[in-house]
Amino acid sequence: MVQKPIFSKKKTTLNPYMKQQIQSASPEKLILIMYDLGIQSCYTKNKQKAIKVLVELIAALNFDHRDMAVIFFDLYKYALDYIHKEKFKEPRIIFEALRDVWVSSVMSTGTVQKAN
Repeated sequence: MVQKPIFSKKKTTLNPYMKQQIQSASPEKLILIMYDLGIQSCYTKNKQKAIKVLVELIAALNFDHRDMAVIFFDLYKYALDYIHKEKFKEPRIIFEALRDVWVSSVMSTGTVQKAN
């Protein structure tokens, strides 16, 4: 399924629907949105957007739970290294796998749609 871009022609402006969706989203839904944006950026080979997604995911890690946070940090860093080399297949596979696990384990209380 091709996702509509969330950014308008001005790269810094979110479309109103996405802005409302983000402002009202739970932290769990925000992570799902980030995974969707990561997948989308890999399909479109948008290096800058993919890097921004990974930087935000890294910033969202809770190192109070160090063991789990380090695992995710290493995985995000691995994907980031590939994106810097403009290789998008491996990071896309990672985003898709993480999204699937996130939906089945964290978001399993209801039906989760694509973020766009």
